[in-house]
Parts: sequence; structure tokens; C-alpha cells
Amino acid sequence: MAGEEVPLEPVDRALGLTTALSFIAGIVDVVGFVALFGLFTSHFTGNFVVIGQEIITHSLRLIAELIAIPVFVLAAASTRLVVLYFEHRGRSGFRACLVLEMLMLIGCMSVGIAASPITDPAAVGSIIAAQFGVAAMAIQNAICRVIFPAHPPTTVMTINLTQISVDLVDMHRGVSGLSDMARSRFWRTAPVIGAFALGVIFGAYGYVFASFWCLIMPIVGLLAILVLASSPPVAKPA
Repeated sequence: MAGEEVPLEPVDRALGLTTALSFIAGIVDVVGFVALFGLFTSHFTGNFVVIGQEIITHSLRLIAELIAIPVFVLAAASTRLVVLYFEHRGRSGFRACLVLEMLMLIGCMSVGIAASPITDPAAVGSIIAAQFGVAAMAIQNAICRVIFPAHPPTTVMTINLTQISVDLVDMHRGVSGLSDMARSRFWRTAPVIGAFALGVIFGAYGYVFASFWCLIMPIVGLLAILVLASSPPVAKPA
């Protein structure tokens, strides 16, 4: 079926890719939050809560938050279509998706630099920069869902923290097979969490010292993945 992941050989390759992508997400998420008035570019649970707060306070931040919802959906859906396009031709869409994500981050950085200093959440530059960032992370979310569905998400650490908590218990239950599965999953998930946390630190300091120029880090990171990493195996089309 479409979207089913073919096991990656070796497993370390998938772990390296998801860890690198998680580091990138950490940078982009913290820059979006700090520079764009509390916007979460990578995940929308926080954004929905912020929207509720903004409705009752009549905050102008609501404009960017509301626009971000259809932007995220369209970017994620478009990523799925790109992957399907390549799958039906017997090729992986992984590299094409990385290029799209990189272009969105370049757009976010460029608009952010041009609009700086951003002091008004309703300013056109602020809103546009936010949408580029949201689109970039929507693409990465979709990559993880349709290309690496068996691996930890690189943008949503709540799920990952819950999973390693469960796995820590199962690793010590002594049930044959279950402990080994939990241990394997734990060591695939822990580096992703660590990389995201490290990305948040790098992104926060990067923004303090370089403003939107700090997005060079995730852009170069994506370029490195694009150049150095081979494409994951292609799933069979439906």
C-alpha cells in the first residue's frame, strides 16, 4: 500500500536522518516562537491553545495563527502528492521534499531579514515569514508520516517522551520479546529527543546573536542531508 515503509538498511541510516531532522525542527520551532510572537511552526496543539487565548484578548497575533492552519494543511497535503508522484514512477520523493523544505526556510529567513526588526504581529512581513516557517515544518511533518512512519516523529516531542516513558517500563518487565522491542524503540527515540532539545538551544542562541540569519543552520543542515544521504527505499504504490 502507498505510504508503507520498506525497512531501511542499515537501521542506523534512518536513525541518522530522523535525528538530523529533529535538530533542524528544534531550531526552526524556537526561532518561530521567539521571533514571530509565540508561533509554533512545527506543531499545532500549542497554536490552537494560543488561538483560543487570542480570541478572548483580541490579539492581532490571531491573524498569522489562523492563516497558518490552511497553510500547514496545504503544505502537508502537497508533500504527500509529491511523494506519490515519485512513488508511481518507482522513485523516492525524499530528496524533492527536502528541497521544498529548504526553499520554504530560505523564504522564511529572507522575509524575516527584510522585515526586521519585527515589532507588529500583524505586519505583512511577520505574517509572510510565519507562513514560510509553517510550510517548511508541515513538509517535515509529512515526510515523517509518509516516508518514515515506523520511526519517531521529529517535530512532536510529547509523543516521543510518552513513548520512552512506556518503553522504560517495558524494558524491565522481563517479558520475552517485549523487552527487546521496547529497548530497540527506546534507542531510536532518545536521540531524536536529544537532537530536538539541542536544536532548541542552538536556535535560541542563534536568534539572539544573528536574528533570522540563524536559519542558515537548518538550511545548511538540509543541504547536507540532501548531498550526503541516499534516498530511503521507495514504497510500493497502491
